[in-house]
Amino acid sequence: MCQVNIETVQKMIVKNIVKITEEQLNELYPKLRRYCQFLTQSTWDGEEIAQETLFKAWLHYKHQPEISMAVLHRIAQNEWIDTVRKRSTEPLEAGSEYIYDESKQIENRFEVIHKLVNKLTPKQAVMFALKEGFRFQINEISEIFNTTETAVKAVIYRAKQRLKITESHKTNIPIEQHWEIEDYEQIQNILHESFKAQDPSILINSIPYIHSLYPSSTLYMAA
Repeated sequence: MCQVNIETVQKMIVKNIVKITEEQLNELYPKLRRYCQFLTQSTWDGEEIAQETLFKAWLHYKHQPEISMAVLHRIAQNEWIDTVRKRSTEPLEAGSEYIYDESKQIENRFEVIHKLVNKLTPKQAVMFALKEGFRFQINEISEIFNTTETAVKAVIYRAKQRLKITESHKTNIPIEQHWEIEDYEQIQNILHESFKAQDPSILINSIPYIHSLYPSSTLYMAA
């Protein structure tokens, strides 16, 4: 991994290599670092991923006046997946089988969640996770969302079709208009926690507090 620190990025700003201001840097970096520490579950790894993410973001978006947190999160996810993948392919030392297995689990979990939040709408991602990830029945999901079984089947069917299309054509169907930045971060974090603990109640208990799933007093089924 390329070693880069915040001072390096600041020097790039001074030299006008990038347009983003130091004020924007000071606002973005703490948020990104917190996210990366959550992502990696490590202060050390989180710091490295945050710095590498910031550096790569500016290399690719240096001509833009600003960089969104959604972009930074996607870059950080890819950086961490690459890091975990590299570690899992390194020669195993004695007693490191557990570390290898854990790395593979982390890699698989991040790849699954990355697909869910980047290829599906919020409702599709959550319902698909409950159905395929935690093996909930259609009637159970309909009770959780206070809707009909037919509506749940329709959402999951559209989710499967969307995943099938993006996989077969190796392209992404634009889904940004379906996501609010707060919901993107919240659902992603909740899925990580729920899958890591193998506890669907973490996800279920969070549903009423996710705006795009529960915008008012009544859940709505737009998918």
